Amino acid sequence: MTRTTKQDATDRMDQVTVKASAAAEEAFGRQANKGILADQVAEELNVPRRTAARVLDAVLDAVSDLLRGRGKVAVKGFGTFERRIRKGRAYKHPLTGESIEVANKETIIFKPSDQLIIETRTNAAPRAKKAPGLPTDDILFKG
Repeated sequence: MTRTTKQDATDRMDQVTVKASAAAEEAFGRQANKGILADQVAEELNVPRRTAARVLDAVLDAVSDLLRGRGKVAVKGFGTFERRIRKGRAYKHPLTGESIEVANKETIIFKPSDQLIIETRTNAAPRAKKAPGLPTDDILFKG
């Protein structure tokens, strides 16, 4: 008869926890967030993560401001963000049959460019990285 020690039980719990977190990571592993995006920008530009996060925030704020002011922002090779008004409509409540009016709603849509669609296909070859040491790298983010 073998005895289970407290250490054995702890090790087993750790293994179960690692498997559960790996399963959760795989379930949500396909979605990136702002932090992951900032990490990618920092790696690409060879700057600290904090600087990359500030640049990312500035770009997202600029897109928001331009959408508010102009209604449409087009980024060549990436896609187009556009502010649209979804028309109001009338529909019937499924249980009561009562007619309900839904007002117009302002929303934002994103239409990806053909280039982005082609580059993000699962069977597409990864995009080639730019060679480091471009002339703009010297003046970028000095301050």
